[in-house]
Formats: sequence, structure tokens, C-alpha cells
Amino acid sequence: MTIRLRLTLWYTALLGTTLILFSVTVYSSLAANLRSQLEQSAATQARNIADAVIQQVQGDVVVIRTSADTVFFPQVELFASSFGAQLIDINGEVVKRSENLGDIPIPKQDGTLQHILAGDDDHYYFISQDGDAFLVYTVPLVINSEVVGAIQIIQSVTTAVTALTQVNRYLILGTAISIILAAIVGAFLARRALAPIDTITETASTITRTRDLGNRIDIPDNASEVGRLAGTFNDMLDRIQRLFQAQERLIGDVSHELRTPLTTIQGNVELMQRMAATPVGNGNIDLKAVAGLFQESLGEVQAESERMNKMISDLLLLAQADSGALQIHMAPVEMDTLLLDVYRQARRLVERYKGRTDALDIRLGSEDQAVVLGDRDRLHQVLVNLVENAVKYTPEGGTITLSLENKDGWVKIGVADTGIGISMEQQEFIFERFYRTDKARSREFGGSGLGLSIALRIAQAHNGKITVASKLQEGSTFTLWLPEAHEASGDAQLDLKNTVIV
Repeated sequence: MTIRLRLTLWYTALLGTTLILFSVTVYSSLAANLRSQLEQSAATQARNIADAVIQQVQGDVVVIRTSADTVFFPQVELFASSFGAQLIDINGEVVKRSENLGDIPIPKQDGTLQHILAGDDDHYYFISQDGDAFLVYTVPLVINSEVVGAIQIIQSVTTAVTALTQVNRYLILGTAISIILAAIVGAFLARRALAPIDTITETASTITRTRDLGNRIDIPDNASEVGRLAGTFNDMLDRIQRLFQAQERLIGDVSHELRTPLTTIQGNVELMQRMAATPVGNGNIDLKAVAGLFQESLGEVQAESERMNKMISDLLLLAQADSGALQIHMAPVEMDTLLLDVYRQARRLVERYKGRTDALDIRLGSEDQAVVLGDRDRLHQVLVNLVENAVKYTPEGGTITLSLENKDGWVKIGVADTGIGISMEQQEFIFERFYRTDKARSREFGGSGLGLSIALRIAQAHNGKITVASKLQEGSTFTLWLPEAHEASGDAQLDLKNTVIV
């Protein structure tokens, strides 16, 4: 059973139950009030006639008892207009009838005489042979403190019964029509309310069938619950699309990056195999030259192997960060001491990439004292990545400045250079994996484009961030922001030493 049908049935059932209860309540109340009014009117008329009869017979000799204990009444008049009336004795026999009662037979009701002899009123309803309904209201006739008979009012209630029947018919008809209309309107409203669900289902089916993650759900009413669901679904599709694109780009980049070192390794291996297959006794072969080629080939194989190993390690670290399994061993870290270590390593990086230590001017700028709670090795890796990029992209004669500032609860470590700079368009993508602003220079220095991605993920794992400010041909400044470890929480920080955060 569909949700639409369930909503329609529930809506119809609820409205139908409400209407039925309302109709039953209205009919019952109307019938009870009408019955009460009829009975009160008949009782009043019966008592008035009884009082008139008593006044007529009080001056006469009204009771003559026979051996059969029969009560005889003198001549009395029964006046009635819209009511019929009759006088009965204590045995239920009719003594006198009003003229307007005609020859209508009045059936006797068991228990009426018992109520009359007890001094109580009695009433009952009956239907004549013609189908007319009547109310018989009986009032005891008491003379000299003795019940000598009763006055019965016979009132036609056919009009009231007809009115109640019509009301009942109208209520039933109105309830039935209302339920049918409710079902139609409920189905329409359910269809309209759940139409966005059909749109979502159709969009999801289209995406599954065509594998096109660019499809989106177009629902104008974004304020409704279904509209918010559609918006969330679109956001999820955006994220999935970005992840798939990143995955495709990652696969392409990894394949490209691994192809180059593998080709180099394969070429050197084939060269060494050919040299090894050459007879040693051949006098035309310079063994010293062959040994040099072997050494050179082995060096290239080792370098490319190290490059692939580093790339695989970086990819593994990023995969751990993506899955939430990146291990960060938290402990207090003195950032001024760490910055000095990075400064000394920066000079070695200059010699490695530029060929001599004085090719770049490595400086220390402002250096505050600061302590953060983090993983010293990971933070060292972040700063070394930033310094390594600065060394790669700063021409000889340029300057790299390392600075440390502790302000407003944040520890800021800056790496500023006077290199080639980064355009505004490229700054948006530099933290993506395998993205390189200068691909030729990256390959020259053996870069894989993963350093900044790793640095950002490590910073985020420390509740920090990395910002960049750069202008083309003027240089770049990368700033690592880390929350300061407050002195008041020093004991807690020491307790967190060697704690692994996943």
C-alpha cells in the first residue's frame, strides 16, 4: 500500500468518524429535545384537563360503589383542541372520549395501570394502522385523596417523527457526500504533497540509470519538509559528485605520477640487463665506463623508488585522514623550539634544491614563545612542507622568512618567501591533491602535489587551519594557525601525552 493511499484512507477515516459522531450527537440531541417538549406539553394538557374534571364533579355525588367495586362518573365534559383526551377508570376502561379523538383505537400498555394506581404519570408511543405515530400520556385522577381514574392525552407525533426522519436522512446523505469529497480532496492533497517524493525518486532512478551525477531535484517550495529533504538530497549529490570527480582525478594523477618513475626504473633495468649480457672478455668494452653506467642506473632506480615510496606514504596518510583514522599523539609542543629546528633544516633544503646554502637568504622574523597541544612530528612535517615549497618556488637571491606570533589565543607560524607567487584563481585549488601551480618545476624537483593537502589535513586535525596570501612575482606567505595551550590547563595537557586521537 502506497503512502499516498494510506494518507488518503487515514484522512477520510478521520473525517468520516468525526462527521458520524457529529451526526449521531446532533440527531440524538434533537430527538431527545423534541421528545421532551412533546411529553411536557402532553403532561401539562393532561393535568389541566384532570383539574377541570375534578372541579366539575366535586359538587356532585361522584362515587357510587357496586358489588363489583366499580366507580361511576357523572356527566363531564372533556375539552381538547389539538390533543385527543379520554377518561378511564381504575380498570382501564374508557369512560369518556373527546370528540376530536374520533374512533382511533388506543392500545393498552402493560404497566400503565400500575403506575396510575401508584399515583405516577405514564406515557408510551404507538403507531396506528394508518402508519401515524401517537403519544399517550396518562395522568392519575385523584379525588378525595383516592385514585378514581386517569386522564389520557393522545397526541399525534407523526409530524415530529417525519421531521426527525428527514433530519436523519439529510445527516446520512451529508455525511456520505462529505466522506466522498474528503476522499477526493484527500487524494488530491496527498498527491500534491507527495509529488516532490516522486520527483526525488525519478531523479534518483535517472542518476542510477544514466550514472549522471549532474542531475538535481528542482522543487520550488524549499521551506516545506519535503523541500528541505530535496535540498539535503541535492547537497548530498553535490558532495558525491565532488568525491567521484576527486576520485577520478586522483586515479588519473596517481597513474600519471607512477608511470614516470616506473618508466625510468624499467628503462634503467633494461639497460643494466643489456650490459650484463655483454661478454666480459670483449676487449672493446670499457669496464670502468660500464661500472659507471651501472652506478648511475642504480642511483636513478633508487631515487625513483624513493619518490614512489614517499608518494604512497603520502597517499596512505591522506586516506587515513579521510577515513578518520589519522593518529595524532597529543602533547605540549614548544613552537619556538620547533621553529628553530625547521630553520636549521631549511638551510639543508636550500643546499639540496639550489646546490649551495647561500643561494637563498633564510631568516627568522618575530619569534614569540608559545606552547600548543599537538603532535610534534606532524607539526614538524607541516612546517617542513611549507618551507620546502618556498625553497622550490623562490629564485636564487630570494628571501624566506620564518616567524612565530602568539596573539589572542592563537599561535601563528608564518613562512613568507619572495618567490614567483600564486594567482588568485590558483589559490582556490592549491590545497587539492596533485594540484601544482608550476607543473614543470614540480617535476624538476620531484614534487607530487600532495604536500599542501597533507599539511592542511594535519592542521585541521589539530583544530587549526592554513591560510595563504600571495601575489604573482612578489611572493607568498603561508600561515599555520593553531590554538594556544593555556597554562591553566597544563596538568590536563600532561595527562594527554601519548593519547591517540582518531
